[in-house]
Amino acid sequence: MQIISKIYHRQITHNCFGARVMLLTNDRDELMRQRLVEYGCSVDTDSEVYNALAAIIDDPFGYDLFVMECDSFGGIEAAERAIATLIAADAKMRVMLVSREFDVPAYPLGRRTAVCLPAAASETTFRIGFEHVLRDRLTLHMS
Repeated sequence: MQIISKIYHRQITHNCFGARVMLLTNDRDELMRQRLVEYGCSVDTDSEVYNALAAIIDDPFGYDLFVMECDSFGGIEAAERAIATLIAADAKMRVMLVSREFDVPAYPLGRRTAVCLPAAASETTFRIGFEHVLRDRLTLHMS
């Protein structure tokens, strides 16, 4: 007797349409912003650390993700201070850090640990980091 099972491919897509992102960057070409918008996110951009943190802390609806381009704001040390401020304010969004100080991408398993990407991250690396940091939002769509 032979049993044949037909497996239908299920498309896994991220449920990020409408995900709110605070992007802290001085990037003139807005590459990260463009990528996030293409992924279906609603992106607020700021170029001042304290303005971005205040917007996150004071927002009644909350953000899903905080992305910081660290090099323009003092590197990893500035990112650590920003994260400490968010933790002290009990902000509960995920964090993604982008910096020249990172040699390779880091996709930690901890829910409260930032995804760290090199500044020269390719679109693929950036997307993997994005999907990893928001992995709790992944949904399975049956077609």
